[in-house]
Amino acid sequence: MDNFPTPKIENPELILGPAGEIFEFSTCNRGDLGFTIANAQIPAGAGPLPHIHHYTNEWFWTPEGNLELFQSASEYPDLNKPATNDQAGRTTLYTVDTSPNQVVYSPKYHVHGFVNTSNKTRPLTFVWIKDQTSPTYPLNDGGIREYFQEVGIPIKNIEKLPPITDESKKKFVTLAPKYGINQSNYFLKYASAVSGQPPVALANLTNDQDLTRIIDAINAYNQGDQSVKCF
Repeated sequence: MDNFPTPKIENPELILGPAGEIFEFSTCNRGDLGFTIANAQIPAGAGPLPHIHHYTNEWFWTPEGNLELFQSASEYPDLNKPATNDQAGRTTLYTVDTSPNQVVYSPKYHVHGFVNTSNKTRPLTFVWIKDQTSPTYPLNDGGIREYFQEVGIPIKNIEKLPPITDESKKKFVTLAPKYGINQSNYFLKYASAVSGQPPVALANLTNDQDLTRIIDAINAYNQGDQSVKCF
């Protein structure tokens, strides 16, 4: 995609993620559609360790590329049995070095994450859509924005970022199940191997129907459609 639309809201919420992401959050609702979008800046070397979403499906849009995404082919549907040796078993993670304007889909239950492998800060747009299996959260987005509100650090001045605290890093892992997430605290906790040759079925994962619904809702909101609420 050459461009991904953003809801035109005043004062989007800025949060520093425990994994180093500088998030600018927007959340939208339209009927049964609930999603959160975050335009983010990813510093060199930053990115979350392997984790699993149970209540949201996710897309990554990489305007400049230079981000290495990884994802499992195996699925882990039980929130109480993460991909550890003593639970559901570790997995192979397949990597992709993203190109400019690439869209990568990451559905629930797959172990995934990313890292900025370049030597400069890179932009990344996240889109999370509430899955129909999600319990109710206040923002109707599958709990993802509420998660970062609780574990991240508010940014008051984008020119002077706050430090990432040990407490924030701890909450990132320990509070994750509250929001339907298994978050590892070291890379090999969920990973048994890493491969640069993803199977065809994994490489071809898409969800164009929901992505189109999201884009249509954002464009409608920006054109004044009162059926879409964004904040």
